[in-house]
Amino acid sequence: MNYDLIELTSFWSIWYWIVMVVAWSMTAHWTLGVPHDAVIAAERKGGVFAQQCEDMAYINAQRLVYYFDKGGVYIIGFVAFFISSLGTAGYFFHIEFFQAMFILLAPLVLPNVFSVRLAYRLKTQQPVGEDLLKILFRRRLWNQVIGMVAIVGATIAAIIHQLTNNNLFF
Repeated sequence: MNYDLIELTSFWSIWYWIVMVVAWSMTAHWTLGVPHDAVIAAERKGGVFAQQCEDMAYINAQRLVYYFDKGGVYIIGFVAFFISSLGTAGYFFHIEFFQAMFILLAPLVLPNVFSVRLAYRLKTQQPVGEDLLKILFRRRLWNQVIGMVAIVGATIAAIIHQLTNNNLFF
């Protein structure tokens, strides 16, 4: 039986790229816990849809601020330890699976950091209506930009990994 399709240790595994696309699609679709279609409906239809979008944004912002106030230092410490451990295991010990996970997860930290910043901004400034929608649109745009750069970077890293392992490069 051929198990090449389920191999998890390769940049060239279809499963790695499926996870990469799903992770960045979800990151770009959900901005501070608000799905993009809710933001679009709030902009186009207003009324109840705008109120629901605003409520979702503020509920998720309050939850994020609460949890980050309670254990933000621990969250930052754990994430930093985990990401640096992946990078160390991947690049110092030359383990391809950890390299791939590092390249997948390290850029995902940025949208999460910006979501925390946005949650604190909503807590202090409390924008509503069009101002809130503009903020959510802008945050989604930057999440998409970060995702595109991350996917291109992952592709370049995969190519460099393939070339160096076959002694075609370096």
